[in-house]
Amino acid sequence: MMGSTKLLMKFIKENHLLFNIIFLTFIIFCAPLPKEVNSNEKLNSRSFNINEIESLIKLYNFAPYHEKYNNYSQTLVGTPYVNNVLIGSKKIDEVFIIDLNRLDCFTYVEYVHALANSNNYIEFKNKVREYRYYKGEVNFYNRNHFFIDWINFLGLSQVEGADLKERKILNKKNETEKYLEGIPLKEKYINYFSVNKAKKIILNLRNSKNHYIVGIVSDRIGLDVSHVGFLLWNKEGKAIFRHASSKSNYMKVVEEDFLEYIKNKPGIIIFETK
Repeated sequence: MMGSTKLLMKFIKENHLLFNIIFLTFIIFCAPLPKEVNSNEKLNSRSFNINEIESLIKLYNFAPYHEKYNNYSQTLVGTPYVNNVLIGSKKIDEVFIIDLNRLDCFTYVEYVHALANSNNYIEFKNKVREYRYYKGEVNFYNRNHFFIDWINFLGLSQVEGADLKERKILNKKNETEKYLEGIPLKEKYINYFSVNKAKKIILNLRNSKNHYIVGIVSDRIGLDVSHVGFLLWNKEGKAIFRHASSKSNYMKVVEEDFLEYIKNKPGIIIFETK
């Protein structure tokens, strides 16, 4: 018995390399494999600093406008959604922020539009300031908090043919409260498409190469829209909504079926980028 044990130990010692190979082979082929990652769950791993933004602008600088717009909005797909990315209030000093690594629905659209209309980072930064603040003056009271004010600074044309009109008292939360303390109430009338009319308009726009900025009309008296994003079409001619989504199963910039997204909404406002 003792002789057999010695012979076995001698064999193991002399074949040490062979045993290591067998063991590693077992680990590689028998260990559980990681689960496949769903492509819809991937976040944008790219990090944008000033140099990255400059390079991004230069990359598509000489492309046709509609291609630039598509490339910039596509590049940011997968970027995490973060609520309240801008800093400033009645009690907190306003901070001018440019951060392409964390987006809400407004900053996503704002950055893409600024990228498409800039030749370098300095121009991009100035464009963002001009869009975000009245006269480009950085403070909370000059910030264009509401879509209908903000969109006017982007120099876009509203798509005509709206079949609905509604009076809004912007910033009115209820009879005693405001959404934003320190910002006065403002009466505005907004023209927008019902969902049924929007379906016909979208069909007519389908052959356009342009992106369209869309505001989802809010059902609240003090808000003009509840969400914003881009309307575009894929290669099959299907209407797509590219937007920074706050839905818990997304929380990032995504693409969704546009008509499915708006089917239960009060209506939409459409502006053409060109």
